[in-house]
Amino acid sequence: MNPFEYANDLIKKKDYDGEYIRESKDYKPFFINRSLSYYPDLIFHANMMNENPMIEVKAHYDFLHQVVEKKSRKKQYWIKVKKLEDLEIVKEYYNYSNKRALESLNILTEADIQYMRGKMLKGGKSP
Repeated sequence: MNPFEYANDLIKKKDYDGEYIRESKDYKPFFINRSLSYYPDLIFHANMMNENPMIEVKAHYDFLHQVVEKKSRKKQYWIKVKKLEDLEIVKEYYNYSNKRALESLNILTEADIQYMRGKMLKGGKSP
């Protein structure tokens, strides 16, 4: 199993084999914590495990197995680089905050952003 399958197992509560975890070489607590941190309701638990890096792998797995509720979760990924560039354009064009600009990006089309990009074009030498 890879570390992300262990995290998926913790979330969906399919199997539990504590003895296998103790002997497993591919159980990496850092990757488990990182995978769990994508879910807003599990960030606290992942951070708690990050604060205790010297804990045994079986204890790490047992703790997370007990505290993580079994439920369907939608993974929230980090914002993409292209969206960050568009965010800066919207912020500068409308003089918005980060939060307001992110809300606006959901409404604006690619054509709107291209229009703003053209309006925001600053003069200077071309290459």
